[in-house]
Amino acid sequence: MKVQPFFILSLIVWSLLSSCEQNATPKIYPSKKGVDSAYADLLKIKKVEEKVRDDQMQSKTQVAKVNTQPKKTVAPLPTVDKIVPFSQDNTRDTLKITYAKAKQTVIKKPGQTNTFVFNSDTAKKVAIKLSAADTLANIRINHIKGPVDSIKGGPFGKTLIFDLPAKGNYNFSVSEKPTIKTPYQGEYQVELQLLWK
Repeated sequence: MKVQPFFILSLIVWSLLSSCEQNATPKIYPSKKGVDSAYADLLKIKKVEEKVRDDQMQSKTQVAKVNTQPKKTVAPLPTVDKIVPFSQDNTRDTLKITYAKAKQTVIKKPGQTNTFVFNSDTAKKVAIKLSAADTLANIRINHIKGPVDSIKGGPFGKTLIFDLPAKGNYNFSVSEKPTIKTPYQGEYQVELQLLWK
């Protein structure tokens, strides 16, 4: 007699535990007929909104076509700072690096660009500095280009610290800033230092 209530109690506990093992989130499968009729109204509203948006875009493009006039080409403003292309009398010097430093004195003609080449096999950065007797001299680092075409930068000022992501030969050019009308003529110094930090 005592076994029967125990058996019934264990049967009830087992049924409760087995019912708890069911997934809390029911699985939903797509309907074979398509969208449920309860959501059909929402789809209609969305289609109407898309059509209104398309109509508005078409009317804007039509208005834009009517209002377009031939554009006049405007010459670039002289206040825009840009990379100066190499001059015909461009000079090209290789900087000789000793103990991670190089220093060279250069004489520059007005409108002339000067290009310098240096090798960086192990350095992670380079510091470049231009200096002249005239502190207001119109010279600057025009651009720097690395061994891979994707490594480029410029224009810069008279000082620069540039990351060297690849090993190989880098070159940089020095020129006048095109926004200043007076070209520089005279002597200046280029100082370069390779950095590992």
